[in-house]
Amino acid sequence: MRRVKELFVVTVMSLSIVGLTACGAAAESGEAQKSEAITEESADTSAESTVEESVDVNTETSVEAETEGSIKELSEGDKAPDFTAELVDGTEFKLSEHENEVVLLNFFASWCPPCMGEMPAFEKLKKDNIEGLSILCVNCMEDKATVDQLVKDEGYTFPIAYDVEGKIGQLYPTEGIPYTLVIKNGVIEKIYLGADGADAQYAEYKSAVEECMK
Repeated sequence: MRRVKELFVVTVMSLSIVGLTACGAAAESGEAQKSEAITEESADTSAESTVEESVDVNTETSVEAETEGSIKELSEGDKAPDFTAELVDGTEFKLSEHENEVVLLNFFASWCPPCMGEMPAFEKLKKDNIEGLSILCVNCMEDKATVDQLVKDEGYTFPIAYDVEGKIGQLYPTEGIPYTLVIKNGVIEKIYLGADGADAQYAEYKSAVEECMK
């Protein structure tokens, strides 16, 4: 089941990320399509060497486009990028101010079923009052009113941050959500992509946090 959920989340989030740049590339895409059409028409009447040259150029362009569009994610052992986030309760959370604690950092959205399915895990961890643990769930690019209403409806008490412009998300690139990191002394110890449900994730996150605190 975990694999299925991850695949769903990756697909949806990939489309969202691509959407951020698709408008800017629309004009170029149109020109590229015209160019390809001309190339195909010319290929029917040109010499074999010209066709081969055209194919080489097109292949090279495709490879470059793939490279430019790829996402380089963080890895376990990497330093966690610092950021300051505005929280729903009006306060701020600065990651570097929690270097002496274990930080459970999650990225989610209200439209993501696996994200919402695991949210009770963070609420339960918050109520456990584990000394030395800070929890922060960052909402991915939804407007403040939507996030505020979500918190009100669900009654969450753990810290939730706005990221309307996606600036925090840019520091933590990922192909999908939910995306959760366990950070200790400013270093990423564990990374989780996807979720198996609140009970499973609660047990998994708690185990990871306790391991980091040893």
